[in-house]
Amino acid sequence: MKSFNTEKVEKYMRIIFIVLTTLAMIYNFVDRSWEIFWYAVLTLILFMLPTIMTKRSNIRIPALFQIIIMLFVFASMYLGEVHSYFDRYIWWDRLLHTSSAVLLSYIGFLLIYALNRDRRMHVRLSPFFMALFSFCFAMMVGTIWEIFEYTIDSLLGANMQKARYLEKIYGSFDTRLGLQDTMQDLIVTAIGALFVSVLGYIHMKRNQPIDSAFWKLREQFISENPELFEMNQT
Repeated sequence: MKSFNTEKVEKYMRIIFIVLTTLAMIYNFVDRSWEIFWYAVLTLILFMLPTIMTKRSNIRIPALFQIIIMLFVFASMYLGEVHSYFDRYIWWDRLLHTSSAVLLSYIGFLLIYALNRDRRMHVRLSPFFMALFSFCFAMMVGTIWEIFEYTIDSLLGANMQKARYLEKIYGSFDTRLGLQDTMQDLIVTAIGALFVSVLGYIHMKRNQPIDSAFWKLREQFISENPELFEMNQT
C-alpha cells in the first residue's frame, strides 16, 4: 500500500508540474520573454525525462527517487529560473547547490556499491574508498556544472553564475566577477557531499541494516531492477 501511495503521489505531482510549466511556456511565449520561455521548455523536458528513459530502457526508477528529483527540478528550474528565485533570494542558489551535492553524493554511493557487489570485479573497496568515491563524484559533477555556467556566460553574455552586481562591459557581462559565486557554490557542494560521504562511511563501518533510512532508496532500486543485479548478488 505504501509503494502504491508513493507511485500515486509521483504521478499526480508530475502532472501538476507539467501543467504549471506548460502554462509558463505559453505565457512567456505570448509575452515574448524568450529567455524565460526557453527555461520553461528545458524545465518541461526535465520533468518528462524520467518517463522517457523508463520507456526506452529497462531501468525503473523508484517513485520516491523520482519525487526527490522532481522537487529539485521544480525548485531549481521552475522557481529558480522561470520565477527568478535565484535573483530574488540570495540563499536560494546555495540551498540548491547543497541539496544537489547531497543527491549526487548518494547516487555516487549507489554506483560504487553496485560495482563493489559485482562478482566479476576482482577488487573490493573498503568503506573509506567508497565514501571517497562518493565525495569525488559529487565534486566532479559540481565542478563540470560550474564550468558549463562560465562557458554559457562567456559565449552568450548570460548570467548563469547568478553573481550579484555583475557589470556589463562592452555589452556583455564581465564573467570574472562571478568568481566569488563559483567558489561559494563549490564550497557548499563540498559540504553537502562530505556530509553524505561521512554518513555512508559510518553506516558501512557499523554494518547498519539494509532497511535503515540511508539505504532505503538503494534497496528500492535493487528490488525494482533485479535483472541489473543478477550478477551482483553476494
